[in-house]
Amino acid sequence: MSLINIHEEKCVGCNSCIRVCPSPLANKAYMDSQGRLRISIDDSMCIKCGSCIAACNHKARYYIDDTEEFFNRLDRRENISIIVAPAIMVAYPDSWYKILTWLRNQGVKFIYDVSFGADICTWGHIRYVQQNPGKKLVSQPCAAIVNYMLRYRKDILSSLSTIVSPMMCTAVYMRKYAGITGTIAAISPCVAKKDEFTRSNGMINLNVTVDNLVRTMKERHVVLPATGAIEDFNFDSPTGFVGAIYPMPGGLKENLRLHVPDLSCINSEGTGRVYHELDYYASVKDSYKPVVFDVLNCEFGCNSGPGVGKEYDVFKRTSVLHDIKTRTGAARRSGLNRKGEDTQFLEFDKKLNLEDFTTTYTPINGDFEAVSEEKIAEAYRVLRKVSEEDRNYDCHACGYTSCREMAKAIARGINVPENCRRYIQENMRIEEERVFQLNSELEANTKELIAIINDLAVSIEDVNKEVNLISRNGRENYDKMNEMASFMEQLNRMNEGINNMMKTIDVNVENYGAMTASVKDIAGKINLLSLNASIESARAGEAGRAFAVVAENIRELSDGSKESVATAEDNEQSIRESIDKVNETVSEFSEKFAIFISLVDQAKDNSSAISQNGVNIKGSMDKVNQIADRLENIARKAGH
Repeated sequence: MSLINIHEEKCVGCNSCIRVCPSPLANKAYMDSQGRLRISIDDSMCIKCGSCIAACNHKARYYIDDTEEFFNRLDRRENISIIVAPAIMVAYPDSWYKILTWLRNQGVKFIYDVSFGADICTWGHIRYVQQNPGKKLVSQPCAAIVNYMLRYRKDILSSLSTIVSPMMCTAVYMRKYAGITGTIAAISPCVAKKDEFTRSNGMINLNVTVDNLVRTMKERHVVLPATGAIEDFNFDSPTGFVGAIYPMPGGLKENLRLHVPDLSCINSEGTGRVYHELDYYASVKDSYKPVVFDVLNCEFGCNSGPGVGKEYDVFKRTSVLHDIKTRTGAARRSGLNRKGEDTQFLEFDKKLNLEDFTTTYTPINGDFEAVSEEKIAEAYRVLRKVSEEDRNYDCHACGYTSCREMAKAIARGINVPENCRRYIQENMRIEEERVFQLNSELEANTKELIAIINDLAVSIEDVNKEVNLISRNGRENYDKMNEMASFMEQLNRMNEGINNMMKTIDVNVENYGAMTASVKDIAGKINLLSLNASIESARAGEAGRAFAVVAENIRELSDGSKESVATAEDNEQSIRESIDKVNETVSEFSEKFAIFISLVDQAKDNSSAISQNGVNIKGSMDKVNQIADRLENIARKAGH
């Protein structure tokens, strides 16, 4: 996992990290899926200086170290020894010795003061310079500086001092001269030290920053022991002298000049200065270079490193360092022999092998390629920077010191045009022109739309009138059909009356026929009676003449009855034929009348539906009118 990391959800793309970062390729700006500017980290090009962490007001950047692993091993009572940087004494001047006492009580075997290693580092530099006259050196103690040179300044890597840092000098002494085994953890103020320890082949195993150490102890609710005075605390390492002032600006320079007052030495600190001067150092003639160029990443020295965690109080920390310097200076003076020779260095000459405290360097990521002018010119075109004024706008909003550096970043693919303020302004200008044009077109379209809406309103009004007419006619039609249905209902009842009367006539005719048959039967009987009377009259002779007259009259009556019956029968047949025709006509009338009634009912239903459709259409057209009114209001507002 990377040492420097990002909480992406907290990153707002403010470019503060780019602004303070000395690594030209460590940060990559991009637009996320929601169109927001974000900054990611290329760990392979990051020098772990921690400047971005301090600069990020949104707390999006953070670092990791080995504090958790350190406490895990401590809990398991493993064989652990620690190297302590002076930064903890400066950050916690009243409690640092209590913290170290607590660690010792938890099983830490040896506690070494890195000041002793700093004295070895000073001794190593002096001996190296003496053995290599004319050699120009860039100091090595700052791990961030070493990371920078390994990645970006391979052309001056040969000038980087081979004498390892005070912390590494301490570890070498512990491993090779004191015979200390097991885990060695460094209590340091620096994130980049982890890279240095990784390259040390196991000399130092864990990097525990001062800030995370104290924070974890608070999380564990550690109660510090009640110990005596600071002077009562003793390190397991040999006494360190002036090396304790290494973490302050120009600390190595002061140590060197204590031993070699006329040594040419220049110091430089802070990300805003030291890396530019390192770049410049590459172009300077050797005759202008100091023998030792003492460089530190942090402006106020290692005591203000990103792993200290506390706000830097220049007055408080300078006062603490002054006290340390006074004590160590007095101790050093007491360590001089009668000849003024440093007895500590004489001891180092006897016991230490300078080669043990040197290292070699392997460049990282090959050559740092320069960007061609053609690619820079293309980047300018992408950024819409055509004029010299645009190309030298240099507002620094993108985080870079100049528009040219931004163009280089675009050419390298590690930034995006949307991160350029001038580009955004130009885009806004173009967008404003486009919006103005669109507004003009919109205004024209709005006027046309209003005219169309007015025409539409008129057409809708005409349709509305027609619909009202349809609705009114439909209702009138419906009312008339109701009247017709009522009239036809009356006719239907009359027809039913006719049918009933025809049935009565038919019954009477039937009765009339029966009566005619009876008359016919009586006539027959009278005729037979007449015949018998005639026969009897003939037998009676003259005496029956009168009876014969009666018989004749009876016969005549019988014949008349027969004729009447025959006439009645003929009339009955004619009546029956007429009645049948009337019944047939009435039946046909009833059938057609039923069909007519059905058609009238359908027409009535249709009229009702037409009337309802008219009502529905009217309701719909009312809604259309309302929509048209709203559309007109919107269009008028858009026109303004």
